[in-house]
Amino acid sequence: MEQLASLRATYNPMKWNVRPHGFNCWLNVMPSALSDNYTLKISYNETAFPRVYVERPKPLKLAEGAQKLPHTYDTHKQQLCLFLPQANQWSSSMLISKTIVHWALEWLYYYEDWAFSGIWRGGGHGDWDAPINNQDNLREK
Repeated sequence: MEQLASLRATYNPMKWNVRPHGFNCWLNVMPSALSDNYTLKISYNETAFPRVYVERPKPLKLAEGAQKLPHTYDTHKQQLCLFLPQANQWSSSMLISKTIVHWALEWLYYYEDWAFSGIWRGGGHGDWDAPINNQDNLREK
């Protein structure tokens, strides 16, 4: 309940529900003053890692030539990959409001750049750049 209380105090979520051993929480966010509005769903179970989904807009726009969203677990569900669980980058002793939400905002910031440029500058593992379709579309990396 500490996790949900911290989210409620920090972000004033639009809605939430409590489940046995966890909760779902929906936040309206903007990664920057010039960004679009997004609705994030944070699903947390005390026996697992938090999951973050972009609920709105759905579907998220893909960069030209891209077949899937960058750095996600699931493009259709729009479940964001924000940390590596096996690398112990997050633990339940860390507040979701001070880690996961910030990482999701950072992901959205880099997503907006990627949707425009086709270049993923958000780090992480893998190559998420969209393929270059033709010579007139060359991008600098």
